[in-house]
Amino acid sequence: MVSATFLLPGFSSSQPPSLFSFRPSNSSTQRKKSKLKNDNHSRAATSFRCLCTENPTSTSHCQKPSNISCSHGSLDVDFLEDQSESQWVSADRLALWLRSSRSLKEVKRIHAVVVKFLRVSVTYVGNNLISTYLGFGKLVEARKVFDKIPNKNVVTWTAIIDGYLGVGLDDEALRLFDNSIRNGVRANAKMSVCVLNLCTRRLDFELGRQIHSRLVKCGSRNLILDSAVVHFYAQCRELPSAFRAFDRMPERDVVCWTTMITACSQQWQGQEVFLLFSRMLSNGFSPNEFTVCGVLKACGEEKALTFGRQLHGAIVKKICKNDVFIGSSLVDMYAKCGEMIDSRKVFNRMRNRNTVTWTSFIAGYARQGLGEEAIRLFRVMKRRNIHANNLTIVSVLGACGSMEAALLGRELHAQIIKNSVETNIYIGSTLVWFYCRCAEYLYAFNVLQQMPLRDVVSWTAIISGSARFGHESEALEFLKEMMEEGVDPNSFTYSSALKACANMEAVRQGKLIHCRANKTPALSNVYVGSALINMYAKCGYVSEAFRVFDSMPERNLVSWKAMILGYAKNGLCQEALKLMYRMKAEGIEVDDYIIATVFTACGDIKWDKEPSSEYCLLSS
Repeated sequence: MVSATFLLPGFSSSQPPSLFSFRPSNSSTQRKKSKLKNDNHSRAATSFRCLCTENPTSTSHCQKPSNISCSHGSLDVDFLEDQSESQWVSADRLALWLRSSRSLKEVKRIHAVVVKFLRVSVTYVGNNLISTYLGFGKLVEARKVFDKIPNKNVVTWTAIIDGYLGVGLDDEALRLFDNSIRNGVRANAKMSVCVLNLCTRRLDFELGRQIHSRLVKCGSRNLILDSAVVHFYAQCRELPSAFRAFDRMPERDVVCWTTMITACSQQWQGQEVFLLFSRMLSNGFSPNEFTVCGVLKACGEEKALTFGRQLHGAIVKKICKNDVFIGSSLVDMYAKCGEMIDSRKVFNRMRNRNTVTWTSFIAGYARQGLGEEAIRLFRVMKRRNIHANNLTIVSVLGACGSMEAALLGRELHAQIIKNSVETNIYIGSTLVWFYCRCAEYLYAFNVLQQMPLRDVVSWTAIISGSARFGHESEALEFLKEMMEEGVDPNSFTYSSALKACANMEAVRQGKLIHCRANKTPALSNVYVGSALINMYAKCGYVSEAFRVFDSMPERNLVSWKAMILGYAKNGLCQEALKLMYRMKAEGIEVDDYIIATVFTACGDIKWDKEPSSEYCLLSS
C-alpha cells in the first residue's frame, strides 16, 4: 500500500508538523465506485437527488427504472383485455410493473391498464407513474398524472417538484412547493432536500434558512439532508453558517467534506482548506477528484508550492492522474506559484485538454509578463478550434496590454462585440485598461460609456489612464461620477486620483481625497501614502507631506523617494540630506536617481556614504 505524507503549509516549524496520509479502505473503494461526476462551480460533487416514489410500505428512489425482472413475469395486456380477469390486477402488482419497466412504450401500456382496471385512484400507483415518466424524461405526461390524482400526499408533491427541478424549471417548482404548503402538506426530509436544492440554485437565502429552521425544530436529519443544508449555505457564500451545520453533523461522507473544502477554496480561505483536508484524511476518507481540485486551487492562491508538489506526487501515484480537471488544476496551481516550467510539463503530458486548461496556462504567462508566449498559445488554441471563454479573453487582453499590442487587442474587441459579450463587467473593465495601456484614451472612454454596469476596476482603469495621458481634470470628474454611482474607490483609485491632483497642483481636491481616504483602510496602504506625500510636496505643502510620511505604518522606496525629493525641490536641502542619512541608517539603499536629483536641486552638497553614528543619530 502506497501512502503519501504531507506537511501542511502555514504551520510553525517550532511545533510538531501535522502529518497525514491517504489510507484507502473498503468503504472508500465502494464510495469511489458510486461517486458523482458533477462539474458544478469548482466541481464539488454536491447534487443531492430526492427520493420520491412510494409503494404500500416504503419509498424507493426517484430515478430511471433499472432493468429489474418482474417477479410476476412480463406484462401481457392482451391477457388483461378480458374483464373477467380484472381481479388478477392489483395496485401492488401495477406499481411493481411500473418500477420494472424497461421502455417508455411499456410504461404507456401499463398506464392504460391502470386507467382501465383501477376504478378508484390509488395514490401510490400514481406516484409510481409520475416517477417512471420522469425517469424517461417525460415531464408533460408526469404532470398530467399528477393533476388527476385526487389525494396527493407528500411523495406525490416531492416527485413532481423534483421533476421540474431536473429540467431547470425552478419557478414552477417553487410554485408547486407553495401550493403543497397551501394544501396542508408537511414537507418531509425528501421534499426538504428538493427545496434546499431549489434554494441553492436560486441563491434564495431567506427561504433556505426558513427550511433549515423548520428542520432543526422538527429534529429531522440524515446524511443526505445535512449535506444539502451544508451545500446550500456554502453556495450562498455563508461560510459561518455552513461550518455550523457541518460541525453538527453526526456523520459525514466525502461529498460533504468536499463541499466545505470547495466553498472555502472559492472564497479564498486557503488555510481553512488545508485544515479541513487534514481533518478529512485523519477521519479515514480518501479524497476524490473534486476534493483534489479544491485543494489545488487553495495551493495556487496561497502560493503553497511545496504542499502542491506533494499533492501532485500523490495524484501521480494513485488519484485519477488522467482526469482533465485535475490536470487543469495542476496547470493553474503551478502557474499561480510562478512555476511556468512545471506548469508546461503538466500541460504537455495531458492527454485531453479543455478550455479551462488552455485558459489557466495562458493566464499564467500573462501574469508573469510573458505576453508574447500567452498570445502565441492563444493563436494555437484558436487554430485547434478550442472555444475561448470570457476568462480566456480577459487573460489575452491582459497580455496585449502588457505588450501594448493594440492590433491584436482590437481584433479581440471585434470578436467580443460579435459574440455579444461586451456587457460582461470583467471583459469591459479589461478593455478599458487595455486601451489606456495602449494610449487609446477615446476608445477606453467609449467602452466605459457602453458598459451597463461599472465596477471599481473599470473606473480605476479610466482614472489611471486619464491621469497618465494628461487628462487630469477628466480623471477627477470620473472619480466624482464613480462615487455618485455608489462605487467605493480602492487604494489604486486613490493613488491615481492623487497623481492627477499632483500634476495639476490642485491641493484643494487633493485634501478632499485625503479626507475621504482617511475614513477607509486605504489610507494605510503604502502607495496611497506615497501618492499623498508626492501631491502635498508638489503643491508646496511640505509639512503636510512630512506628517503623512511620519504617520505611515510602513514605507517603501517610493515613500522615501517622494519625501526626499519633495524636500529638495522645495529648497529644503538640509532636511533632504538628513532624510537620506536616515533612509540609509534604516537599511534602505539610496539609489543614484535620488542622489542626482538632490544634487541638481541643491547644488554642491556633501554626501558621505558612510556617515558617523553621531550624525545618523542627530539626523534621525
